[in-house]
Amino acid sequence: MRVFSGAALAMLAVLATGLAKAEDTRPSQIACDARKLGGRELAECLRTSVEKSERELADTMAAAIKAIDTQKGVLSSQKARWRRSLNEAEAQWLNWRDVECQDVAPFEAGISTRGAGDPRLSCILDANAVRTASLKARYK
Repeated sequence: MRVFSGAALAMLAVLATGLAKAEDTRPSQIACDARKLGGRELAECLRTSVEKSERELADTMAAAIKAIDTQKGVLSSQKARWRRSLNEAEAQWLNWRDVECQDVAPFEAGISTRGAGDPRLSCILDANAVRTASLKARYK
């Protein structure tokens, strides 16, 4: 079992709050509108959208690593540590996302999102959108 640092837990809490407070339409609802799609079409849309969001997240991480590598005035040893730290943070984030979406979201779906498709896939899609946006904002 992985133990998260205080800073990692704080970051995860901020991300979770951002997802929980989303009063606007969520990325999963924009990509796959349950009001317009039948069950099979909605399931396929969510699967396809998650695959696309996974690729975009991986591309964004690669761009962030490249941005670190091109930083001027930073020693190569510092860049190496920065890259390792970012990769570790990403691994912890992915672990959090997977637990949140695989274990928590299905229970929450019974409370609030009936008929919105697979809550696990919707959760992954929404979490990936938040993480991708966060990385893009930090590593322009």
